[in-house]
Amino acid sequence: MPNAPDEVNVTRLIDNGPLTGFQIGTVICCALVNLFDGIDTQSIGVAAPFIADGLGIKLANFGPIFSSALVGATIGAATFGRLADRFGRKTLLLVAASIIGVFTILTALATSVSMLVAFRILAGLGLGGATPCVISMTAEYAPARVRASLVTLMWSSFPFGGMIGGLMNTYLLVHAGWRAIFYIGGIIPLALVVVLLAYLPESIKFLVTRRNDADAVRRIVARLGVRDLAAGTRFLIEEERLAGGTIRHLFTRGRALGTLFLWVPFFMGFGVLTVVTLWTPALLRMNGISAADTAFVIAFNGLGGFIGQSTSGRLMQRFGIMAALFPAFLAGTAATVLLGYGAASVAIAATGIGLVGLFLGLGTGGAIALAALIYPTPIRSTGVGAGMAMGRFGQIVGPLIAGALLGAGWSADRIMIVIAGGGLIGAIFVLLFWAWYAMRERQLAAQATA
Repeated sequence: MPNAPDEVNVTRLIDNGPLTGFQIGTVICCALVNLFDGIDTQSIGVAAPFIADGLGIKLANFGPIFSSALVGATIGAATFGRLADRFGRKTLLLVAASIIGVFTILTALATSVSMLVAFRILAGLGLGGATPCVISMTAEYAPARVRASLVTLMWSSFPFGGMIGGLMNTYLLVHAGWRAIFYIGGIIPLALVVVLLAYLPESIKFLVTRRNDADAVRRIVARLGVRDLAAGTRFLIEEERLAGGTIRHLFTRGRALGTLFLWVPFFMGFGVLTVVTLWTPALLRMNGISAADTAFVIAFNGLGGFIGQSTSGRLMQRFGIMAALFPAFLAGTAATVLLGYGAASVAIAATGIGLVGLFLGLGTGGAIALAALIYPTPIRSTGVGAGMAMGRFGQIVGPLIAGALLGAGWSADRIMIVIAGGGLIGAIFVLLFWAWYAMRERQLAAQATA
């Protein structure tokens, strides 16, 4: 009988081992949390005309309310990412999911604009805060050979949530009223907290690098297939040792340009996607399209986004960063223009918004995968959170620009042409990031052989 190992390399155990049911279950838990971000993002857009009527405000003045959740999400992504690198991914994810549930329910009970803005900011805090936790957790339990694919597949639950929400809201608006959207959207995350508490593990790499909790690591290693360990078994990982939760490390050891170049596709991609999701219902309603048909159109954005984001990691692994992401941002630009010209037709609008979701979903999914790949475990949540904070900031700025143009009397086609420029800028910075990444890989290869 072979002796029990006295040392376990966790990095090699995950990267070289099979993808177990335990790891798949962990990714599914992360995907379920992310699902509700997608549902919430499109729900407020569908409900906006009814909320505006109830509060006695013009729909053109709804921009700050749209942006309030995104302000919270920006703060959440930036702060929860750093906190997750210090205190753990699971701990912060439970907090975030609880916040999502409580303040989504309260959104339906708001009786004034100020109350609605406050509830949306706090709901956004949870939505944004969950993001770096689920991405980091997925990346840290995924073998290197499929890491990009699993991260983007998990993230595709966001547009899938948008698709489910769009179809669900079509029914709820007719049979239960708009408030039911937020009651259901809040109760389910609270129920999910119980599931996460019972099943979801803490990141094993976080436990090794930050907590040095050998007993917790031993239990997780056993679920990964390595049992009967010696009492004094040591656990290690093959990554940089850095002070977790420190944002300055995103700009050290040659990472500065890569960080800055990657932030722009985050900002532009998520900004355009959010304008399309939030303002298309208003533009369709102005053209006489019913609320139920509008919810149906929005569901196509979720469908396209699900396909684009679920395949982006695989496409990058097979064809490379440049071949996968650069044309995606360019095609997303063209699709946004098409949407603007098709806002008077359900069929054309559904096609245009579906293509926007497909191509910019592919682009933003790729950006998320890259953020999870280029930062080591001690600063992974910080790096992902910073990138997502830039994406959330784009989600704030984009709707404000669209709202200002709408208030100034601009037509749908002209608004979407302006917004589409974000996709073009995103493509340019994908090119710059690719050049930096290729140079960095050559440098690392040279150092390894020196």
